[in-house]
Amino acid sequence: MDMDLILERLGVEEGVIRRFRQEKITPDIISLMSLYDFNCLGVNDKTTIMKLRVECVCYRSNQWAHNNDSTRCQVT
Repeated sequence: MDMDLILERLGVEEGVIRRFRQEKITPDIISLMSLYDFNCLGVNDKTTIMKLRVECVCYRSNQWAHNNDSTRCQVT
């Protein structure tokens, strides 16, 4: 799913969607963004930010996977 569609589905304003597009924000980096980052893009509502993070969690490119040692994780 495309970032624009996710934002539209959450009811985000067109101006904010445009800023996400201009900054090349993709679903896989949403979980790495801070509240400050979201505020700079025009998303100030914490509920919307959390919904956006939940929607984008399946797009993360750095999924953690357990190796044989259960106390350590590795990036796959």
